[in-house]
Amino acid sequence: MLPQVVRILYVLSFCFFQGGFIRLSSCKEEIKPPSRAGPQLSPSDFLDKLMGKTSGYDARIRPNFKGPPVNVTCNIFINSFGSITETTMDYRLNVFLRQKWNDPRLAYSEYPDDSLDLDPSMLDSIWKPDLFFANEKGANFHEVTTDNKLLRIFQDGSVLYSIRLTLTLSCPMDLKNFPMDIQTCTMQLESFGYTMNDLIFEWLSDNPVQVADDLTLPQFVLKEEKDLGYCTKHYNTGKFTCIEVKFH
Repeated sequence: MLPQVVRILYVLSFCFFQGGFIRLSSCKEEIKPPSRAGPQLSPSDFLDKLMGKTSGYDARIRPNFKGPPVNVTCNIFINSFGSITETTMDYRLNVFLRQKWNDPRLAYSEYPDDSLDLDPSMLDSIWKPDLFFANEKGANFHEVTTDNKLLRIFQDGSVLYSIRLTLTLSCPMDLKNFPMDIQTCTMQLESFGYTMNDLIFEWLSDNPVQVADDLTLPQFVLKEEKDLGYCTKHYNTGKFTCIEVKFH
């Protein structure tokens, strides 16, 4: 009888230790080391670190300062093509002007998003090309209901800047064959202060000038063909980048 009792106790003790070992092993497997990744920056802290006063970013200095010129690709979407006035020899249009360039100082990896759409007020915190329309006679920004501007930065430091404008541009006309005349009106985009040593404008390779599908003119027919080219300007102050599109 005694050997049988000893055998039973031995079996029970073996099962107890085995079960405890299994439970202990299971507990060890479930324990995970604490994550070493730091807390994610808030959007405000991230922007302060990227372009705030303590970031070292200086909007007065162009990207690649004292290095190769900044290449800015431009494209235009024409919302409306207003009246072409023979007496004043000008035309009016409403456009989205889009510019894209790379600023290595704005490259980031601390934030998960591939791109960030920022409030237009942040435009004052970054460097921007000094583009103007060389044949402009008048221009208006749009502020209803807010500033019609878009600012987007990408992880590699690329910057997309889009703005809505209404422009009145000069268009010299030859009216000898009126009313069967064909006129060519030009839009020129030029840098005001940066020479070609610092800044170069280029047309976007894919659909650089787009026109709204429902666009019509009251007295003219706008041809689909548009001539794109360069109009580099030479002044006493230097050589300045310029690109142009011709409408027929």
